[in-house]
Amino acid sequence: MRTKSYLLRQGLVLFAATLVILLLIAVTWEFWLEAPAFRLLGWGEPPDLDIISRWRFILTCTGFAAMAMVVPWMLSLRVIWRLRHRYRQLLAARARSHHLARHDALTDLMNRPHFMTRLHARVSPLLEQTALLVIDLDAFQKVNDAHGSTAGDYALRRIAGRLNQVQTVGDPLLGRLGGDEFVVALTGALSRHDLFDQAQALRRQIRQPLVCGNRRESLEATIGIAIAPLHATSADQLLAAAYDAMHEAKRCGENIRMQENCLPDAQQADAHRAQRLRQALDAGEIVPFYQPVVALSNRKTVGVEMLARWQHPERGLVPPDEFIPLIETLGLMPEMTRHLLVQAMSDARQWPGECFLAVNITASYLEDEAFVMQMATLLKAHAFPADRLEVEITENVLIERLDIVQENLTRLHDMGVRVSLDDFGTGYSGLYHLARLDVDKIKIDRSFFNAEEIRQDNLVRMIITMGRSLGMGVVAEGIEDERLAEHLAQQGCHFGQGYLFGRPMPAQALREHLMSGSHEAARLDTGDLTGPDDFSDEARDTGVRIEAEIRGPEDIRV
Repeated sequence: MRTKSYLLRQGLVLFAATLVILLLIAVTWEFWLEAPAFRLLGWGEPPDLDIISRWRFILTCTGFAAMAMVVPWMLSLRVIWRLRHRYRQLLAARARSHHLARHDALTDLMNRPHFMTRLHARVSPLLEQTALLVIDLDAFQKVNDAHGSTAGDYALRRIAGRLNQVQTVGDPLLGRLGGDEFVVALTGALSRHDLFDQAQALRRQIRQPLVCGNRRESLEATIGIAIAPLHATSADQLLAAAYDAMHEAKRCGENIRMQENCLPDAQQADAHRAQRLRQALDAGEIVPFYQPVVALSNRKTVGVEMLARWQHPERGLVPPDEFIPLIETLGLMPEMTRHLLVQAMSDARQWPGECFLAVNITASYLEDEAFVMQMATLLKAHAFPADRLEVEITENVLIERLDIVQENLTRLHDMGVRVSLDDFGTGYSGLYHLARLDVDKIKIDRSFFNAEEIRQDNLVRMIITMGRSLGMGVVAEGIEDERLAEHLAQQGCHFGQGYLFGRPMPAQALREHLMSGSHEAARLDTGDLTGPDDFSDEARDTGVRIEAEIRGPEDIRV
């Protein structure tokens, strides 16, 4: 940042340089240019002046020019410094106002609203155990009655300062709830013994004598303790549990008491699962698995569907139906989507041929205004062509806010990203969605293949014919026997997916699968699929088509 003296020096240097230039111009004019200019303009000969008169003219002109520069410059500089000073005052006032809105004016500790906001940020993800200690000063009203409110305010400020000096064993948050009540939040792996030691240290600081008026007073405090997720799973519940423990301690004549009413085992288990799941996401334990997708016409692998799997260090591979619903409840689906998509883009570079990535997006993420921008950022960061990315959407996610979904999908289409409609026919208005949205592919849900033979033929044939007539690719999911695969191929279905062609596998196993046998890479162009013969003409053996799908609770694959 430029200082005032620096700017003043630069201004003086500029002013001196300007004076020298003006002086040189005046001298040049007076001694060399005046006579030729008069003759050129037809004004005759210039006045015949002596040297002293000429120099007097030069210095007078230069002096007036200098004054014409200095006066406005000084006025402008004064205005600039005043504006700068006012701006700094405004910034300081805003910072002070912001601080007062979040902190107690008397003790400068966090006030109740700000403290609860910070506590909610710690408790809601359930990353670590969080303990809350509510401190109530016993008989503090007697200090106000005996020495006045000024002495009481002084005592509160001193106690707040002492609490700030206590060496805590966990990451602390300290606030004043109001009146003579303080609160401390400690995050970390703290045992019951650690929490009681911490409470004793806080009480010792409070019990130190205070000078109130002309007397020395010693105050006592009662402390209630509650722990998340043992006693609560939210910030408000945790505060209520700590308050309850503090009031119970007062009733029983105790100084420190921990909440005894624990949450039901089911709620504790859910809280611990949420905490462990968040840790797994941060540690990279949730990884992509891939299931091959083949072209039914020639049985060549044209892509893979990516499924989320949790590689638990103790339990091994955890199926998605045990953690995907909780991921969605915790609001972590966008984060997991980006994490797995980045990993899939990296894995795709190791596979032979070209790689096509398709991402299955859940309702909450698809309705996010930042969704399209985040996809564009990922594509640019990994130099991944947009026309090799495919977004899969489950039909059920389109029911609530179709206008926002349509806008986001249109923006994706403008970028070159392809769109497919997953589990077609299981929602409420599939034909309506096909008419409103630019869909490149439809995927027939596996439930259509569990019906009786005649009904299966009629339904599947109708969907395949409709998809081909609209120029869309058609994928059949859940194929597990050869007879069904041949039957679908005869009906004109483009793609097949299921255990018949391969189970979900990690990236290295998929690479070996693609490298082995006769699975030569083939990339499909679904631009004009109108009949069974058209598909054979459009399929090109140029690369592996990768479909990376991140499943949501609406559509869980095991």
